[in-house]
Amino acid sequence: MFRLCCLTLVSLAVAGLGCNQNAAWRQQQVLAQQQTQAQIAEFERRASGLDASNQDLHSQLAQAQQQSKILQDELTLVRRQLGDTANQLAQSQQMAKEKDEKVQTLLASTQYRGGAVIRPNNSLTADLSKIQIPGVTARQDGDVIRIEIPADMLFHPGTNSLSPNADNVLSQVSSILQRDFPTNKIGVEGHTDNQPVNPPYTSNHQLSASMAQSIFDQLTGRYRLDPSRIVVVGHGSNHPVVSNATPAGQQRNRRVDLVIYAESSN
Repeated sequence: MFRLCCLTLVSLAVAGLGCNQNAAWRQQQVLAQQQTQAQIAEFERRASGLDASNQDLHSQLAQAQQQSKILQDELTLVRRQLGDTANQLAQSQQMAKEKDEKVQTLLASTQYRGGAVIRPNNSLTADLSKIQIPGVTARQDGDVIRIEIPADMLFHPGTNSLSPNADNVLSQVSSILQRDFPTNKIGVEGHTDNQPVNPPYTSNHQLSASMAQSIFDQLTGRYRLDPSRIVVVGHGSNHPVVSNATPAGQQRNRRVDLVIYAESSN
């Protein structure tokens, strides 16, 4: 009986020890699981932070690319403007060169038609106010007066054929030339725009020369100006007063200039 009681106590002790070990193991498992979940949460937090940083970097990259495109466009515009400025400078230099050549030609040709000499004289400036014709521009050009008559007031478009209004303009011009500049040399210069000509003309020079000749014929024939004091020149499109880039500019460049030189003496 005593042995049985001892066995029973030993069994109960072993059972109690086993229960304690199971409880400790379960506690270790719970702790390990909690640590694992904590690590997983930390990894997820880090991953979320990396995603946010990645998105921010993509946003900054897109902004940088956009800014680069804007700067590239601005650079292209600046280069284009520099090119336009260089072209304008080249045109200005060419026009200055042509004007200088024209002056030299005039100086080299001061004696012509019977030995008459054109002497520079600033007295013409005071005579500008005498030229008052609607639609016609008179201006000082160095030592000469230049009367600029739009071709559209004189000719049918693209021809040397006089329009009905031409007589009104030429009669006023001839009256001024006879009354106020009776002994001055007169140049009749034809000018065109830069557009292609139509048949029967083969070039703008030919058209401009025929325009100037038609005005010469009218001034000397109908209005009785002395032909010995008139010089006829066709410049074509070589001497625009404004750019030919617009229709208005082309219209301005189509013209006949009557150039009044200072009084000449023999």
